Amino acid sequence: MWIYPEEMSEIAYKICLEEDTLEMRSLITTSQWAYYYCQNIKDRSEMRDRITESYWAYAYCKYIKDIPEMRDRVTGSQWAYWL
Repeated sequence: MWIYPEEMSEIAYKICLEEDTLEMRSLITTSQWAYYYCQNIKDRSEMRDRITESYWAYAYCKYIKDIPEMRDRVTGSQWAYWL
């Protein structure tokens, strides 16, 4: 049985909700779960670096904090329009 990065990230995120450890944080590798970590646990620069997809960068700017670092990652025209 294979565990895909998306599934591992989700599992690690849910564990971090209970006990936030460096080991579990290192397993959160996808934009979606890195965004949820920043939103619901703690806004850490190491997690911001993992938000690379346009939609999740847009969501970060819209719902967490509008910072140039994230604004530059919003590349999809449908999301850039709303910033």
